[in-house]
Amino acid sequence: MTIDKQSRLAVNPNLVLRIEDDDCGLLFDPDSGQVQILNETAIHILQQLDGQRTLQEILDHLPETYSDIPAEAHQQVLTLLDHLARLKAVGSWEPA
Repeated sequence: MTIDKQSRLAVNPNLVLRIEDDDCGLLFDPDSGQVQILNETAIHILQQLDGQRTLQEILDHLPETYSDIPAEAHQQVLTLLDHLARLKAVGSWEPA
């Protein structure tokens, strides 16, 4: 799967997102037993993946939540989502 700014992604509905505190959370795959540790920003991005909005729309709204977004932030988000797609944590699932 190629992820770009026009992708409309959703989180795999079989996964469990557990927010541990304000700074991190766990994304658990009960089928494989894999756990991904996510920071606050990654959790925020995942919570926006509804299968309806494009990644560009989600990126455009980041300044509403975070100030001082570095120039490389968009590429970092694409890299994160590419990694999660390879793990089948995000993809083209229907919204819940």
